[in-house]
Amino acid sequence: MLTDERRMAIFEYIKKNFSATTEELAEHFNVSTSTIRRDLENLASKKLIKRTHKGAVINSPHAESSFLVNYNYMREEKKLIAKKAMAFINNDEFIALSGGTTSYMLATELINSELQGLKIITNSINIATLILESKKDFVLIMAGGIPRKGSYECVGEFTLRTIRAFNIDKFFMGVNGISIEGGISFSSFDEASVAQEFMLRSKEKYVIADHTKFEVTKPARVAEIAEVDAIITDAIPEETKFSYTQLGAKII
Repeated sequence: MLTDERRMAIFEYIKKNFSATTEELAEHFNVSTSTIRRDLENLASKKLIKRTHKGAVINSPHAESSFLVNYNYMREEKKLIAKKAMAFINNDEFIALSGGTTSYMLATELINSELQGLKIITNSINIATLILESKKDFVLIMAGGIPRKGSYECVGEFTLRTIRAFNIDKFFMGVNGISIEGGISFSSFDEASVAQEFMLRSKEKYVIADHTKFEVTKPARVAEIAEVDAIITDAIPEETKFSYTQLGAKII
């Protein structure tokens, strides 16, 4: 397991259990306690966890879906992905942005770009607020509904009805898992339903996800690998890339 992958797994373990000791983590991940201490210091520096005398605790009461917690994880990688995604967006297009921190990074790139005439639809309160408070004159459509605590994403029938009213050029989708066996997947069934509706209404579909999302399967399956036009990521091993391209995926 690579260092970044192990740290993500440690973070997920602490999120699930709310706390963990250094010895417990060392045994679970089959590494030394000194390695675990370095991993915990790294996660603490990103404000994902809080260090304790014996180990660590999660840094948020809503950690499972906390936007602020996830925003600080793999932040530079997400910025790189957002910059790559910008190459696929042109003036006067109608684009959709899912919720999530990578999509938020893309929205940040958009409002600081020279692009004009965009129409943007999103179910993310955070992204909608970012665009509204910017100086850009983009047309913003909020697919409102029932907001989820922590992720600030609207879900439910009202959200789906709004999306169904439009024909969208391109959909940029942050996800929780990408795997050969599990396809493109989400942790939340409600958020997965919104993503599926966006996919149905969009001509082109792009996954935007950092390398820690690969070889991960979550409960809600949204699409097969070959159903998206491209997966935009930061960096994955060549052998992993080859496996996905064999299924028809375009990895960028």
